[in-house]
Amino acid sequence: MESEDWCAVLIDNIDNFFKTLDDKIEKEQQQLKASRMKTELETKLAQETKVHNELSERLAELSRRSGELDNVCASLQSCLTIADSDKNRLENAKETYQLVKELTGVRLDFSAPPNISKGYIKNESRKVLQPFEVDSADSNALWNLIQSVSGDWSDKENKPRN
Repeated sequence: MESEDWCAVLIDNIDNFFKTLDDKIEKEQQQLKASRMKTELETKLAQETKVHNELSERLAELSRRSGELDNVCASLQSCLTIADSDKNRLENAKETYQLVKELTGVRLDFSAPPNISKGYIKNESRKVLQPFEVDSADSNALWNLIQSVSGDWSDKENKPRN
């Protein structure tokens, strides 16, 4: 029986050794897994830090450019102010245009090319709406159209009033 006891003790010792060895292997595998995870996280952190730094540099560059653009806009705005004399001329031109529009019935199409006078002539009393498109250099053509739509003004002046 002594040999059986000796075998049982040896088997228990070997089992304990394997159990201890399995525990150490499992512990090492957990540490290795944790180390891999830590390395992966550190790599991701390094990448994110690099991206963050690049974006910070871009933001700084954009902020600098934005400041430059603000300065350019401010300088352009100071150049674009309209002088009082120009404002007065513009107001006079608007009033003249409105007066001519009412007297002649001419409505201009400002989207036409600069060398073309385009629009229509409106005469409410004769119920006429006449489109036109003439060469801007030929001012007589437009006046002739105005006269044909509005009637002869000299006849109106010479007729007696009732």
